[in-house]
Amino acid sequence: MLSCQLVLAAAAAAQASNARQTAEAAMLNADRDFNQAMADHDLNRFVSFVATDAVFDSAEGRGRDAVAKAWAPFFATNGPTISWSPTKAEALVAGDVGYTIGTWERHSKDAAGKAVVRRGQYLTVWRRQMDGSWAATFDTGSTAP
Repeated sequence: MLSCQLVLAAAAAAQASNARQTAEAAMLNADRDFNQAMADHDLNRFVSFVATDAVFDSAEGRGRDAVAKAWAPFFATNGPTISWSPTKAEALVAGDVGYTIGTWERHSKDAAGKAVVRRGQYLTVWRRQMDGSWAATFDTGSTAP
């Protein structure tokens, strides 16, 4: 009886580990695709990675419309640019929620037209959707000194 319980416990642990690894790989891919939508200046695709109830530090309010409004300057012709690269993903045991962290770089111009480059780190919380896709539910970042 005890050996059967041990086998079942080991199988459950392996299944949870696989769910986490699969989720972490999927979140890294989603984050990279999210960045690619920005690089392609595709606002509709960018917003498709944002949860309907998302909260981004960069946006006033909640949801896709608030995020789209806050990030609109990055999609404007001759506007500032931003790119990011995830360095790590971690999922909770069920593999349905997790986060990515990484670095970002923003290029803009100051009031005098001089180029300004800022860099920092970010954290994005992701939630798996009913269709299996991943959506960003929270995003924040900090600027390197």
